Amino acid sequence: MFASAMRHHQAGRLNDAEQLYRQVLQLDARHADALHLLGVLSHQLGRNDAAVELIGQAIASDGRVPAFHNNLGNALRAQGRLGQAVASYQRALARQPDYVEAHYNLGIALQAQGMLAQAAACYRRALALRPDHAEALCNLGNTLQAQGDPQQAMVCYQSALALKPDYAQAHSNLGNVLKSSGRLADAVTCYRRALSAKPDYSEAHNNLGIVLFEQGQLDEAAASFERALAHRPGNAEAHNNLGNVMREQGRADAALACYRRALALKPDYAEARLDLAISAIPVFAGSVAEGGAAYADFTRALDELTGWCSPDPGKLGNAVGSNQPFYLAYRPFDVTSLLSRYGELVCAAAAAWWRGQYGNGADVCVPRDRIRLAVVSGQVRQHPVWEVVLRGIVAQLDRRAFEVFIYHTGVITDQETAWASSQVDRFIQGPKPTPAWLAQIRQDRPDVLFYPEVGMDHATCALAALRLAPLQLAGWGHPVTTGLPSMDLFLSAQLLEPVLAEQHYREKLVLLPGTGVCTQPSALAAKPWGGAARQSGVLRFALCQQPIKFDPADDALVARIARAVGASEFWLASPGKLSWATARLRDRLAVAFRAHGLDPDAHLRVMPWLAREHFLDFLDEMDIGLDCPAFSGYTTAWQALQRGLPMVTLEGEFLRQRLAAGLLRQVGITDGIAHSREQYVDIAVRWAQQCRQPAQWAARREALRRAAPAANHNIAAVRAFEQTLIAAVRGSLDHPQ
Repeated sequence: MFASAMRHHQAGRLNDAEQLYRQVLQLDARHADALHLLGVLSHQLGRNDAAVELIGQAIASDGRVPAFHNNLGNALRAQGRLGQAVASYQRALARQPDYVEAHYNLGIALQAQGMLAQAAACYRRALALRPDHAEALCNLGNTLQAQGDPQQAMVCYQSALALKPDYAQAHSNLGNVLKSSGRLADAVTCYRRALSAKPDYSEAHNNLGIVLFEQGQLDEAAASFERALAHRPGNAEAHNNLGNVMREQGRADAALACYRRALALKPDYAEARLDLAISAIPVFAGSVAEGGAAYADFTRALDELTGWCSPDPGKLGNAVGSNQPFYLAYRPFDVTSLLSRYGELVCAAAAAWWRGQYGNGADVCVPRDRIRLAVVSGQVRQHPVWEVVLRGIVAQLDRRAFEVFIYHTGVITDQETAWASSQVDRFIQGPKPTPAWLAQIRQDRPDVLFYPEVGMDHATCALAALRLAPLQLAGWGHPVTTGLPSMDLFLSAQLLEPVLAEQHYREKLVLLPGTGVCTQPSALAAKPWGGAARQSGVLRFALCQQPIKFDPADDALVARIARAVGASEFWLASPGKLSWATARLRDRLAVAFRAHGLDPDAHLRVMPWLAREHFLDFLDEMDIGLDCPAFSGYTTAWQALQRGLPMVTLEGEFLRQRLAAGLLRQVGITDGIAHSREQYVDIAVRWAQQCRQPAQWAARREALRRAAPAANHNIAAVRAFEQTLIAAVRGSLDHPQ
């Protein structure tokens, strides 16, 4: 009867096998093999409580059999009782030291506990006993990847695939390594191979969706996540990732529901918990009430996140950097206290999670002939952060006093990346997992870590939350306090900050000369932008910043200008990312226009996001630029200045509302700077009247073009940057933190 039960079991006829095992046990309640295999069958059916009970009885009847202990470990591991599972596997190995599957399963349990080195040793012992163990190769690759060794992980996956060409998990995991190395197209190929071998492989659908999301293919990403969930509705990661797509698509309520489903399935899922908290901040405010509610909503979200973290602060640590309250800066109120609360929380979480992997960064500085400055940025490429904030420092820094390392954490590279790598003492190209960056920084031991922006790049945000060098500072690439206690200085500028600006910063505020940056003029030639032909007598206003920057409270300003000016067009820019926000901004402005008795269709125009050379021509074809009052645009104003396009800007209370004004002050043309909402409208209307006098307006534009060079080559800012670092590093060397 037992032999017949085993045959049914091996053939997959589990119901028949179960009935016969139970009949055996009715005849012999202590039949150890029947107890054991009925327990294994119960584990296969997901009845792990019964499995633990039955296999435990088998061991009580005969504890000498290694397989009994191994399979008890499997059932305990399925229950999440990892420590007890480890003990069971070790008992199996004590009875049979060459038991390959016990070594392999012990590795799985240790890996699940985060004990990566010990897990890797178990997989290697299994492979020493059975070199063709493809599953052990695949899991060894997983541990190596988690330890920051993607090259050896790739070797493991490729070796596993050489043994099992249709091994779906190895294809998918190889895709993960390629994705983390920035080889997104190759990663997609691997995921599709995994799905060809196993069409219902939920994890591969999920991984494919992640890459598509990173490539900006939102609809395709959503479809991949939905397929992942169709095959495994309990896939918490796919629910959370689908939520991220929906948030990027502007479907805030649907995103919220996804995050909550993920947490219902996996209550300790740190990334979903963080995403849920960040989702309290609207990406685009549809109304004044929604924008104004962001402060209270995020306060409540922080309260909930803090409560969730309190019993174990480290459980949030691995998620730090995966999301960031980036869009909080787009709300026109003081965000200092909120970002400081958030900073306290994530710094404590990151320190608890990564403790032991990065050392005490405050003590790693050693005396050198030159100060070692390491720049951490995902934007070492053609990007405003690079061109405005960072490039001038790399070009002009005194190398007699400084050696410069760049950690480019991003995937995208171009000719600017190549130039940067040729200018510094060491250039490290990402992407890399956080442990690999920590190992790199620990090896290099920089005196200073400089983050030109904190907010735009996941790896940068994760590293900035840790104390990795004696001196750590942020630039204004994201023009708001980081809120991080790990950051010592915030570098801003004399012409950008108001009186008493230090109250807006968690860090010590340092004001560099001028606008604090050393830019170079663009040599790019304009090319026709392909817009509609100008209508006679119609003035053109450019509102060419990201639509999400425009606050609902400012919509009426545009409508008032249109009503006072008469025949006019207001051109909005549709970005490549978050393009849905353009339509919503137009709809919001249309409401304001109708409220002022205007036909929005007669005034509002939308252009696609243009390549730079076409955007220059667009600026040439506009008459007046309207800076965004809630979040000023330095790069846009800088480009407009070089093209001679007059820009009206409302100088607000915070750095992010004063960027264009500071630039205009630097070139000495300040009549476009408004200090009130009324004045903003008045300047735009007065300039519109001057536009109708072509000679007078041409002279104004020419004056701007002549003044534009004063915006560039601010070497004094770089010299002040150097002196700030020298003074601070000498202080930290004398008095370690």
